[in-house]
Amino acid sequence: MMTAGRPDSWCCRIVELAAHTLPPQSRQRYAMEFIAELYDQPRSWQFQHAFSVLIHSWQLRAALAETDTLGDVMTANTQPRRSLRCRLGVHDWQLERNPESGATFKTCARCGKDNTDNHGLQGGFGLG
Repeated sequence: MMTAGRPDSWCCRIVELAAHTLPPQSRQRYAMEFIAELYDQPRSWQFQHAFSVLIHSWQLRAALAETDTLGDVMTANTQPRRSLRCRLGVHDWQLERNPESGATFKTCARCGKDNTDNHGLQGGFGLG
């Protein structure tokens, strides 16, 4: 029975090559993870695992590219697109109540814009 020990140097090079296909910001992390996985396996399985990692590295690259793009979108300071009706000034005003002061105000249900012109609303519901 073979025991797991230090990984074969060729297997390490193969998984490092697989990590080289990944985006630059992810290469080092995945190279270290791939090599760490080799430590858990007997030497007879290390080559099979290394080639499997190499074959699937392009799929991992595509998945990382999708999440990086999504991450950039989620962290960027972007404004949601306003509907054409709201851009033309035809808002869907709905009355809202401030839970702290009890005052009412109008806000657009589509774009979230607050109506600063209260048209005579004095804390109660009005039609303005």
